Amino acid sequence: MAEMFPLIPDTIPRQAGTEIGRTPAFDSGSCRFLLVDGALAERSGREAVQQWFDLMLRQQIDKVPIYRTGGAARLGVDREMLGSRLPSGLITAEIERNVRETASFCPAVRAVRDFAVTRRGRSCHVAFTAELYTDETLEVSADV
Repeated sequence: MAEMFPLIPDTIPRQAGTEIGRTPAFDSGSCRFLLVDGALAERSGREAVQQWFDLMLRQQIDKVPIYRTGGAARLGVDREMLGSRLPSGLITAEIERNVRETASFCPAVRAVRDFAVTRRGRSCHVAFTAELYTDETLEVSADV
């Protein structure tokens, strides 16, 4: 049986964050795409990368078929371990690994640094700095 969605390749060509182009603007609060005069609003450059992180950090690993990859790396964050009795250091390290692997799929991101995870019961707050290929930095903060 053929897959409906193709697998994301393991390697993606790198490009600068300001050359990403246009992407439909998505409002994370209302979970809707933004419309201006009946047309989709768009984001580009740093705003597009910020939105990419917002959407990817919401994804649970292998829950949405379109985000499945062909290799061992997976897009998203494994939330199943948050409610478990695993040591908090192990959970923090695993979330950091998930975020770093997910960031490696964004063509505009060179590296992730200054990673911090704060546990909040059954959820976590993740904050880090993404270094873009344009030598800019982007502060990312999200609840996972």
